[in-house]
Amino acid sequence: MNIVEFFSADDVAWQQNAPCATSDFDFIPDVETEDGAAEAERSWCRTCPVRTRCLAWATLHGAEGYWGGTSTYQRAQLRRVRTRAKCPICQATALAYTDPHELCLACGASWIRDVREAPIAATPLPAAGAA
Repeated sequence: MNIVEFFSADDVAWQQNAPCATSDFDFIPDVETEDGAAEAERSWCRTCPVRTRCLAWATLHGAEGYWGGTSTYQRAQLRRVRTRAKCPICQATALAYTDPHELCLACGASWIRDVREAPIAATPLPAAGAA
């Protein structure tokens, strides 16, 4: 699959494999709530086979609503450039980094670390090709 096609706003064929495709839950409500985000994540997103694609698509295209187990606010927090000691999604402290990116080892969320700050106590990812 071509990366450009994967992230195209028009290419949403991956949505057909999502359990939410046939749900009557309102994933794009007029007003988002913490309870709504938790319900979406718990009932549909947690075990969804396309959760990663969904989250990437929503983040890159600025989608509103509940996507990939996150709310619009949570995705905005992921886009912020700053150093974190905890994952903004699951609050785990098991983080890995490879400048300038940070990765949550618990849930797989990633973000760009503010390189002006000192590195946090995260384990560096192994170099490519290292055994």
